[in-house]
Amino acid sequence: EFKKLVEEAHKRGIKVILDLVVNHTGYNSPWLKDPEKKDWFHENRPIMNWNNQEEVENGWVSGLPDLDQDNPEVEDYLIAMAKWWIQETDIDGYRLDTVKHVPKSFWEDFTKEVKSVKKDFFLIGEVWHNDPKYIADYGKTGIDSFVNYPFYNIASTVFNSPGHSIGKLYSVWKRDESLYNNPYILGNFIDNHDNPRFARVVLESGGNPITQLKLALSYMYTVPGVPIIYYGTEVAMDGGNDPDNRRMMEFDENELIPFISKLAEIRKEHRALSRGEYEFLIDRGGFAVYKRQDGNETLVIAINNTDEDQTVKVPAESFKSNGQLKPLLNGDKAIRGKD
Repeated sequence: EFKKLVEEAHKRGIKVILDLVVNHTGYNSPWLKDPEKKDWFHENRPIMNWNNQEEVENGWVSGLPDLDQDNPEVEDYLIAMAKWWIQETDIDGYRLDTVKHVPKSFWEDFTKEVKSVKKDFFLIGEVWHNDPKYIADYGKTGIDSFVNYPFYNIASTVFNSPGHSIGKLYSVWKRDESLYNNPYILGNFIDNHDNPRFARVVLESGGNPITQLKLALSYMYTVPGVPIIYYGTEVAMDGGNDPDNRRMMEFDENELIPFISKLAEIRKEHRALSRGEYEFLIDRGGFAVYKRQDGNETLVIAINNTDEDQTVKVPAESFKSNGQLKPLLNGDKAIRGKD
């Protein structure tokens, strides 16, 4: 049945990525009672020092039974399982959970094996860490991309209320550009299942969730990286710490749904937004103007995260063409000056 769903998705031009967990099992896994698998798990102990890599890899995360990937039987099983899903269902990639809790030697073997099954199979890893250098180092194992936690940390602060400098996010990009082989495929997000929802962060900061979500999403869809939308963001769902951030989906209609659809449409139609050069033109606190350029196409994005209307002059030399700017997201028009 799942294979049929993947086939239908492919007919519609949709690629399918599965969430894959190889670090641990569930709390009540039958493997825990299987005497033949007693040496498949690390000793039951929590992670006390998160700066100790040995503890990070061998400790039980949130009490979840931690698999020992150094055991050849465990490694063989996990890799065979991952290859089976590709062979049986023709999926297009894996989102790899809890990457930093598994030895890099395993990931090196894993990436070689799964990519031998299907050409261009995509691997995006979750390395939950604030240091981009720590995250980028896992790229040496063959994992293609990573969910961009440093981006999330800054974006959730910048856009939680008016007045914060958007230029901080450009600094994140310049750092990513120097660290990753292909920073254009990093997974950018403002909401996920492990942190309080963006709407909750905005509410606690005294802001308007719809307004701030529009600003944050506009930025995320117009800068380098792959936009990741967590279910419920499109209706500004509220939610605190896990598990409150995993409430049942609310199917309320609001202005965010067509807004996100429009952002996605613009990004799809303009290659400059996914592959183009990224340059900041103006950084005025909560107001910023930047451009994306690819070949002869130039897109200019202005984001106003302040409480006041803004007027700005963008030098003509910022563009290759002297033509009139065409509005894409709203009806505002740029006025071409004589100078």
